[in-house]
Amino acid sequence: MIRGHVSTDAALTDVIPVQGMRSAPHLDFAGEIRAETQVPVFHAARIPDVATARHAIASGKLDMVGMTRAHITEPHIIHKIIAGEEDRIRPCVGANYCLDRIYQGGAALCIHNPATGRELSQPHLIPQADTHKRVLIVGAGPGGLEAARVAAQRGHAVTVHEAAPDPGGQIRLTARSARRREMLSIIDWRMAECDRLGVAFHFNSFADTGTVTDAAPDVAIIATGGLPHTEMLREGNDLVVSAWDILSGDAAPGQNVLIHDEAGDNAALQAAERIAEAGGRVEIMTPDRAFAPEVMGMSLTPYMRALQKLDTTFTVTWRLLGARRDGNELLAEIGSDYGGVTRHRRVDQIVVNYGTRPLDDLYFDLRPVSSNLGEVDYDAFIAGRPQTLARTNPDGAFQLFRIGDAVSSRNTHAAIYDALRLCKVL
Repeated sequence: MIRGHVSTDAALTDVIPVQGMRSAPHLDFAGEIRAETQVPVFHAARIPDVATARHAIASGKLDMVGMTRAHITEPHIIHKIIAGEEDRIRPCVGANYCLDRIYQGGAALCIHNPATGRELSQPHLIPQADTHKRVLIVGAGPGGLEAARVAAQRGHAVTVHEAAPDPGGQIRLTARSARRREMLSIIDWRMAECDRLGVAFHFNSFADTGTVTDAAPDVAIIATGGLPHTEMLREGNDLVVSAWDILSGDAAPGQNVLIHDEAGDNAALQAAERIAEAGGRVEIMTPDRAFAPEVMGMSLTPYMRALQKLDTTFTVTWRLLGARRDGNELLAEIGSDYGGVTRHRRVDQIVVNYGTRPLDDLYFDLRPVSSNLGEVDYDAFIAGRPQTLARTNPDGAFQLFRIGDAVSSRNTHAAIYDALRLCKVL
């Protein structure tokens, strides 16, 4: 953003009033200041929505706004404004997944628009299906809601069952951190789209086999996510809490805490920040040679800015082996994958971040009564073709699929990408 006048040594100094076109001295190539000229103010950093951009321009603070990440999330911003559908613009949530992916993977992908960067294979605009079906989805996390949105956009009649009172799944935990609260817009936008498309929701509904079979769907999609995996120690698994427990408030932060992070994602750092801000001393330990490998550079920076001001340390190449009580404290046994050494830590709380285990009981219960026995034609899935496997089970009445963490512990982008790839051709 250009805001200031230029001195003879080309330093930017003295912020000037921002009303319309800005008057400021002009530095020519000889280094001499000429008469004042009109200098437009152009800002292109973290203005994620049209309302903010409109206010900045209308109030005279800016002349032009660049919304790069917002267009990565929603390439049809201008079209939707012209069409009077500004409320349907998919919001940028500031996750920096796009920038992180550029630096680490070479492609500017969006955390909740998997078509961005994949335009040759994935659609931004979902086409109508030739034949409309009844689709039942279990789970209203990011994957389940994307499946509901895309299937409904195809013209199918969609019903969603969610055991919790609210949608969102793990994103509701993520959004409890003030810095990441915008992540909840991933859910809010999909709920608004599903409401517009007539998706039926049943919350506080713990779906079982009868729930699905009684509904007589043509397609059932299990998007039940996962639960924290904490069964990882030789002994003392009952003495640890998960990073989710800290984020949800189910476990109060301790004062001297060991966090064992083997998933390497945001949850461990978020839990560490929550504990340290409450006054606790935190050691984040990982058996890897670098901590938090799944938290890429742009996202790691704000964590480190916060954590390094607090009482936190990072320990690499050590693994938590076991835990036992010792009076009012816990004695953590740690070892090395490189062999031959053990040590102990005396703490009052052990937090484990070990990824999730698929919550897939319903999927396996439904397999025997599904027409495809839950099987997926992966060649068709990768190529973007419909799932048309021969009816493996002639007595089955519906196709059965699972997506997201109900398959394996992954991230938000992967769950949404699963849903789009499956449902765009239902």
